[in-house]
Amino acid sequence: MGYYQKNLSDFATSAIEMQESKTLKAAALSNLSTNTIANLPASSSAIVYATGGTYPGAATLTTVTTPRGVSLGATFLVASDGAGAVASVTVVNQGPNVGASAQTVEFSIASLELAFGVTGVTGALTATLAGGDLERPSGIFTTKMPSLYVGGTGDVKLTLASDSQPIVIKSIAASTFLPISAKRIYNLTSDTETTATEIIALL
Repeated sequence: MGYYQKNLSDFATSAIEMQESKTLKAAALSNLSTNTIANLPASSSAIVYATGGTYPGAATLTTVTTPRGVSLGATFLVASDGAGAVASVTVVNQGPNVGASAQTVEFSIASLELAFGVTGVTGALTATLAGGDLERPSGIFTTKMPSLYVGGTGDVKLTLASDSQPIVIKSIAASTFLPISAKRIYNLTSDTETTATEIIALL
């Protein structure tokens, strides 16, 4: 079957719902629901790791153990204004497709001080996700390339792992597993040649 990743397990260990808008957009978060931070360096920015909240897809920084490690997930750029208050929180690494409206992302004083290299920061910072902060995953895979499960009848446009041009697999029956390896799944709302629904990438 061509580009089969024999060094990996024959079983999928991860899944992505390709048509669900649960991925953070690479943009400024729209709702800083708690924003009372003061004493940051003026007009500067830093990557800050989330330390709490209900959003489960944020990267976390381990500072207690040696060596220091970072778990994978969404990361955020916090920018300050001329007075040292938080002006914006922008998504840098979009993280996994697990977000939902009303979930929260919290940043502790300790994480802000560590990121900006200062002490004496005060206040609190929490972002609450809105629907406009979320989008479908990109559909582009660069490392492990997925097979597909298609829950709803239709066509799927994709590019196989060893190909450079996309193809359209037509008339896929509902509840079908496709034992392929794809490096791109055309899953965005603008990709009208994909008509199947409930597409899940299995990795």
